[in-house]
Amino acid sequence: MGSICEVLEVPENQKVEVVPKTIFNHGFARIAEELTPILHEWIDRPLSVVEFQPDPEEFFKCKGLPKYTIEQLSSISYGRGDQFILDFGSHRVGYLSFHLSVDGVNIDAPARLRITFGEIPYDVTDNLHPCNTWISTSWLPDEVINVDWLPTDVEMPRRYAFRYVKIEIIDTSQKYKIRFSDIKIRAVSAVSPPTMSGVDILKTSDKELVSIDRISQETLRNCMQTVFEDGPRRDRRLWMGDLRLQALTNYCTFKDYSLVKRCLYMFAALPREDGSIPACVFEKPKLSAASDYIVDYDALFGPTVYEYTVASGDVQTAIELWPTVISSMQMALLHLDKAGKFNPDATKAWKFLDWSKGLDTAAGMHGVVLFCCKEVNKLALLVSKPPPFLDIVEKMTAAAMSFYDPSLGVFVSGPDRQISWISQAWLALAGVADAETCLTAIKAAMANPEAVKPLTPYAYHHVAEGLARCGGQEDCLKLMREYWGGMARAGADTFWEFFDSEDPRSSPI
Repeated sequence: MGSICEVLEVPENQKVEVVPKTIFNHGFARIAEELTPILHEWIDRPLSVVEFQPDPEEFFKCKGLPKYTIEQLSSISYGRGDQFILDFGSHRVGYLSFHLSVDGVNIDAPARLRITFGEIPYDVTDNLHPCNTWISTSWLPDEVINVDWLPTDVEMPRRYAFRYVKIEIIDTSQKYKIRFSDIKIRAVSAVSPPTMSGVDILKTSDKELVSIDRISQETLRNCMQTVFEDGPRRDRRLWMGDLRLQALTNYCTFKDYSLVKRCLYMFAALPREDGSIPACVFEKPKLSAASDYIVDYDALFGPTVYEYTVASGDVQTAIELWPTVISSMQMALLHLDKAGKFNPDATKAWKFLDWSKGLDTAAGMHGVVLFCCKEVNKLALLVSKPPPFLDIVEKMTAAAMSFYDPSLGVFVSGPDRQISWISQAWLALAGVADAETCLTAIKAAMANPEAVKPLTPYAYHHVAEGLARCGGQEDCLKLMREYWGGMARAGADTFWEFFDSEDPRSSPI
C-alpha cells in the first residue's frame, strides 16, 4: 500500500551468500500436487469511468468522482495523449480484457497503450516511473502493449490485483482513433462466489465491525489462489507466517481445509539438510524453496499443523508431517542458552517478528519459540506421541521472567532494554505469566510513546490476539477499530500490506 519509498540498499537479511541444499521429498510433493485446486472463475465489469479531484478530507487527499458511465465510454474515441480511469467498485484479482474498435481512414500504425492497475488512488494518479527501491521494479503494476490490427479483442495475459485501471493512449496515428467496449475481468479464486456469500454474517449491530469482517473476507478470498498467497498484487509466494494467520481465518469462514493441507505438504517437501523449512516457497515453474529462511517462520510450522489438525480433524496428515514438525524446531532451539533463554546472536539466521525499524528480537523470539514448543506438545497428544518439549517449556517459562521489569510493568529486550508491543504480545501468547500481568504489560507498552510499535498487519494481529487472550477483549476491539477500522475508513476494499494512519504515502520498502 502507498508509494514505494526510495530505499536503494538491500537489507542485510535479504542478501543471500549461500543457497542452502534442499532435500526434496517427492512423496510430499506429489500429495501437494494432487491437492491443487481448480480455480473458480467469474466475470466482473467496471462500474464507471472516474476522475480524481483534490479533497483534503480524504485519506489519499483525492476523491474519485464519476465522469462517464460505461455505456458512454464505448461511444468516445481516444487518440494520442488521451487517458481514462476505470473503477471496478472494489478489489478484483484476475485477467483484464476489452474490445478495441476504430474510427478513421486506415490503421497505418499500431495502437500503443499503457495500462496501469491500481489498488489505491495513488497507483493511478501518480507516475510510477522512475522508481528507486531495492524491490524489483518489475512488480510495478503496469504494461505497455502494442495492438497491430484493429478492430480486435485484447486479452491481457498476466493476472493483476486492482480496483482501478488507468488506460493511457500513448499513440495511434493521425489517421485513426480507438474506442473501448466490453471491458471485463475474468476474476479467479479458490473461493467461489456462492461460498463467499454463504459465510455467516458477523452477528452484531456494530456496522464498523461488520465492515472489518467483510473486508477481511475479501482480503482472504483474493489471496486464496492455488496457494495462500502473501498478496495477489506482489510477492505471490506462499509464506509460512502468513499461511498460519490466513489458515486460522479460513477455518472461521470458507473452511477450505484442502488448500491448507496442500500448503503444509509443499513446505514439508522442501526441508534443507538441517531439517529447517524455507520461510516461503515457489510453486512455479516447479515446486522449489526460496532462499529465505526465518527462524520464527520455521518454528511456526508445528503450530500451523496443530491448528489444521484441530480444525479439520485430519489426524493422518499430522502423523505424516510429525517428523517435519520436530525437525523444523531445531534451528529455533539452537538459540537457547543453558538457562533456556533465547539468544538472537547465537546464529546469524534471520529473526523476523515484524519490519519495525530497530526492533530487538530477543524477548519476542523467546515468546515465539516457547509458544511453538507448547503447541507442538499439544499436537503430540493428538498423534499419540510423547510431548517432546516438556523440559524445554519449563526452562523457557522460568527464563522468560528475566525479560520482565517489575518497576515498569513490561518485558524488555536486549542490552538497551527495549520496550516493544510485539515483545509483550508474543510473551503473552506464550503464557509466560498470568493473564493480568501479561495484559498490563501489553497495555503499558501501547501507552508508552517510546515503545517500538508494529509496522505490519501481521504484527498487529499478534498484539490484538495477545490482548484478547489475556482478558483484554475491549482493548483488542479498540485496536481493531483504530488499525483495521482505520483502513476501512480510508477506503480499503481489502486490507493493505502496510498502513500508517498518519501518512498515506508511507511504505516499509
